[in-house]
Amino acid sequence: MKKIIYIAMFLASSLSFTSPTWIEYLIKVDNPQNAAKIVAATDQFMSSDFVKNNFKGSLHLNAYIAGGKVEETHSFALLQPSLAEHEIWLAKVSDPNNEEVRKFGSVLNANSEGVGSRINVFIQTYGTPSNKDTVWAIYPFRTKASNVEDIVEATEDLNEAIKDSFPGQFGLSERMAGGGMQTHLYTVGYESLAEMEKWEDSASRDTGLSPFDKEMDKLVEWHEREIVRNIRVYDSAMTLQDFVE
Repeated sequence: MKKIIYIAMFLASSLSFTSPTWIEYLIKVDNPQNAAKIVAATDQFMSSDFVKNNFKGSLHLNAYIAGGKVEETHSFALLQPSLAEHEIWLAKVSDPNNEEVRKFGSVLNANSEGVGSRINVFIQTYGTPSNKDTVWAIYPFRTKASNVEDIVEATEDLNEAIKDSFPGQFGLSERMAGGGMQTHLYTVGYESLAEMEKWEDSASRDTGLSPFDKEMDKLVEWHEREIVRNIRVYDSAMTLQDFVE
């Protein structure tokens, strides 16, 4: 846990400090029993006075349903107003005398293995923001900086084409660190797997996405899709809807 925190602190020094930021801490959990211990410890930590008084953001504890690397089974996603706010939070959880952090860290270290971290900054969001969305399809890709303007334009055209039929929300983010060859990603939120599958099988999706897919294939190199489910959502000072609106 400390290793991941210090990596993030180092990276934070060179990134934009003012944009809405979400940071992923990836972990590997070997069995359901260990996962249950982590959930219980996270419940306790996030309900502590320390978190209530100091954490400005929202924390999502996610489980991977599909995709991702072999090593990672779960992730913590921290949604914060800016990277500057995240750096303040990191400084507070790095205090060696903080008993709440020590207890949480001991459970996490005993029941999981840290895999890595990724820092993402939102560019734009579309669709209908909702705190009810708990299933997320993630589409990472690699592109040139010179293509980003065209990608944003293609995404806005897509939003216009599907706005009356798409049931969820989606966002375009820049992957600032930790993504290897990936430079950007789309996150697409649904209330359930059933809602996602219904949309993916619909004629409206095929009609709306066809021009978008053709344009994006000229601009990006797609990487493997990931699907995660929120196990827990802890809204301390902001909700997902606050974050994206």
